[in-house]
Amino acid sequence: MSQPFEISLKAARVNCGYTQSSLAKKLGVTKRTIGSWEKGQREVKPYALYAMAYIFQMDAEQICLPDFEQEVKSKL
Repeated sequence: MSQPFEISLKAARVNCGYTQSSLAKKLGVTKRTIGSWEKGQREVKPYALYAMAYIFQMDAEQICLPDFEQEVKSKL
């Protein structure tokens, strides 16, 4: 049984032909929000993660997000 692959949010976005702006418009968020998600500076809400998975035509579990908590701790 093969393990499902994981892909970063940015790689998934680029692979599907979306810019930060075009994905933001589709999700109803700002371009800055997309950038913050990709860098792990802001936590991705579950509804947004599942919406992106639907847009990218992949399982939400395949989208590898930066560790938000670790990113926050490293800035303290």
